[in-house]
Amino acid sequence: MNKIIVLARTSDNTWPDRAWWILILIFAALMRFYRADWAALWYDEAFSVVMSTHSPAKAVSIAATDVHPPLYYLVLKTWISMFGSELYALRALSACAGVIAVGLGVWLTRQVATRRAAVFAGILLAMLPVAIRYSHEVRMYALLSVWMTGATIALVYWVKRPDRHRYLVIYAVLIAAGLYTHYFAILGIMSHWLYVLCIRQSLDTGRPRRIFYPQWWVANTVAGLLFVPWLPVLMAQLSNASSLGWIQPVTLRSLPSTLWQYLILNNGTELTAFVYWGLMPLILALCVYCMVHDKQPQRFSWLLVIYLWAPLLVMFIVSLHFPLFIARYFTFSALSLPILLGVGLDRLMRNHRWLTGLIFVAFLGTESVGIYNLYGAQDNSNDDNRPRQERINVLTSVINEHFQPNDQIIVLNYFWYSSVAYYNTHPVLPVLYAPVVADGMKCRIYCRFKAPYDVQNEAIYLARLDALPARTHRVWLVDGATDSDVALVIPCNWLLQDLWVAGDNRLRLYRIQAGQVSNAKACPAT
Repeated sequence: MNKIIVLARTSDNTWPDRAWWILILIFAALMRFYRADWAALWYDEAFSVVMSTHSPAKAVSIAATDVHPPLYYLVLKTWISMFGSELYALRALSACAGVIAVGLGVWLTRQVATRRAAVFAGILLAMLPVAIRYSHEVRMYALLSVWMTGATIALVYWVKRPDRHRYLVIYAVLIAAGLYTHYFAILGIMSHWLYVLCIRQSLDTGRPRRIFYPQWWVANTVAGLLFVPWLPVLMAQLSNASSLGWIQPVTLRSLPSTLWQYLILNNGTELTAFVYWGLMPLILALCVYCMVHDKQPQRFSWLLVIYLWAPLLVMFIVSLHFPLFIARYFTFSALSLPILLGVGLDRLMRNHRWLTGLIFVAFLGTESVGIYNLYGAQDNSNDDNRPRQERINVLTSVINEHFQPNDQIIVLNYFWYSSVAYYNTHPVLPVLYAPVVADGMKCRIYCRFKAPYDVQNEAIYLARLDALPARTHRVWLVDGATDSDVALVIPCNWLLQDLWVAGDNRLRLYRIQAGQVSNAKACPAT
């Protein structure tokens, strides 16, 4: 056992010993920066961009009306001020965070296992499809992975050296940053507590278990106090459950589907039943293998196993009553799967080299399928249940190329509005069709929305299609290709000139007959 502990704690002191870190980080960067601007900017990303245009105080106040905390938007605002708002630059923030998360994952592995385990884990982390996918998105998931992986490293250092209080100071700050980035950081904190609780025996003769150390409680209290100013906002957001009504209830397939999302960016339901259901037992066997063969007194394999499974199982139970189970929310936790595999492969290789090689190659092959799905089999993966093919950039390029003076751009679905506004190169402000509906009616496609725009800016809303300025000659109508035209009434003096469909999006061009713009007789939608 002593040899294992010494091997796990051996540092890389020479340049050749450190070079493998650099090679893994370069590989991770190539995987995350490659074609980062390929997919079109979709609604959630465009939401982030608009939020970053506000002052910090305004962004915080608008975030309070949304479902996420504000830190990512403030970081993005600073990033844009330095690197601009081109799509590649926007996504570079998450790409950089993704590379840092891989580096932290390697660092974490190196602290709990051998250098060989860290090499295995680093390669698998660099190719983890779910991590690459959300390193291509102008959202907070990659940044959350940085905070939570860093906090886990600080926890490991403190468990090894409880007399070093600075590790808990770092832990408290990173945990607070995680909470201000995404609320699922709470699940990471819970995992840390479960691990500290599971260290059953004292690691030092005559000293209490880690769970009873006052400094552990103080560090978590400090992190909580740092978050207290935002706590009333969180309570108010939780009370507005209607904004999360789009999340589907969990089923027995939710857990294996999420694990397949990690590896192939697909819920796996098209696989054979044997393969689909076989993934969970394989991962559970890996976890048991790592835990059983972990001879370190700190039982760090237990930490990795808890960090992987506890967030999934807790949110599965919660989602039986209040659906919140979305694969991308667990990206920070998914990083522990390659780390566990690296630790397991390192142990297995001591006696079974060929089997180790086969498992490693098989896992790399599975991850390659996910990378292919990201770039080849689907255009994008904004939807966790099916690939989406948002091509607002294609349709707005048509508008930008053929736009004429006195044209007007109308967006029928608020999910497309922010993206249209981002890609639009003309000074004319696109407007959102938001008709007045009868009390009690839910507007599925045409509805008003507040965040991330100034709620006082009525210029972005259009209540009636025949209420355009008299000088309007043509109208560009943007919506989803599968959207129905329920409640949409096209004025009879609008003549359809052309139609474009790209992916999930549709663009129609209408010419308005001169002298008949306002109060024109309504006709059925076309």
